[in-house]
Amino acid sequence: MRASQKSKWERTRSKGKKHFLIYNGVIGWGIPTAIIFTFLTEFLENNYSSTFDTSFIMTLLKTLIIFPVCGYFWGLWVWKWTEKIYKKSL
Repeated sequence: MRASQKSKWERTRSKGKKHFLIYNGVIGWGIPTAIIFTFLTEFLENNYSSTFDTSFIMTLLKTLIIFPVCGYFWGLWVWKWTEKIYKKSL
């Protein structure tokens, strides 16, 4: 881990694991991924046209539950991986 990466991780780390999981995992990855996935899926399944019908709303609601949960676990994995690298660099 380079000095700049180490410094950045120390700032991130000082905010805490919970903050990292919520802002980087759930909000930073889960919600945007859910929205992009829903729009792309609906766009491709409807012959490249967008229709905001009940199917779209239901898909969006499902993905806004599933992807943020996955984002939490993704954030947890990233936290553990980065902590491991950080501790090796000390």
